[in-house]
Amino acid sequence: MPRKHGLRLVRASRIFPAFALLLLASLACHRQSKVHAVQPIDQVYRDAVHKIDKKRYYKARALLQSLQTRLPQDDRELLPLVQLKLADAFYLDGGVLNLGEALGAYRNFITYYPQREEAPYVQFQVGMCYFGQVLAPDRDQALTYQAISEFEKVGRLFPDSPYVAKAADQIVKCRERLAAHEFVIGRFYYVRKSYLAAADRFRVILDKYPNFSRTEETLYFLGSALISTANPDEARLYFERLIHEFPAGKFSRSAKELLEEQKKG
Repeated sequence: MPRKHGLRLVRASRIFPAFALLLLASLACHRQSKVHAVQPIDQVYRDAVHKIDKKRYYKARALLQSLQTRLPQDDRELLPLVQLKLADAFYLDGGVLNLGEALGAYRNFITYYPQREEAPYVQFQVGMCYFGQVLAPDRDQALTYQAISEFEKVGRLFPDSPYVAKAADQIVKCRERLAAHEFVIGRFYYVRKSYLAAADRFRVILDKYPNFSRTEETLYFLGSALISTANPDEARLYFERLIHEFPAGKFSRSAKELLEEQKKG
């Protein structure tokens, strides 16, 4: 046998098994895609929901997005549920980008299906999408105000929904964040001895956020700032309130000492 002819046979014997494997793999993929393509729509939906339950959000979204292309746009039964679960899959995955996608999806649901029984939940979730993006207390709080606005819509649009109470709880958390923002700014001015500006911020907290978790501290720093601005009479009011409302608090003793100093004056 000529040498060249023998080399061709050797190469062919090596190439054929590899080609056969590629062909088999291609056929297998084709069969799988064909099976997936004919899988009933309701089964795909159930699979997506199952993946959400298992926290496999990316795969759930892929299934739900494929369903959106298969369902007619006038479908009033399954299509709303697909859109809702898609929004949930984005929301539960977390992160700023996913929350943004969830927000858009929830808003679309409210726009197209305002009368569905899921609407109160969806409106609540709109607020939660904003709340999930709220910045730290030392940063701008525009998203906190937006979250409050959306939570308030729950009670206004769906007064009989159980989500009204949940929205109210979230509003409390938002107001705590806004009070914390004012406190951070007030402390900033106080440390820099800008006592008038500090006092203004602390007064805002007491006026607008009476349930702030750091009210005791706010009263103390407000009283101290007022003493430094030569306003001892007003300072006394806040120190006395602190001692009355927080007799065992960590600032009560300091407030008493400052009051005594003012009396000796």
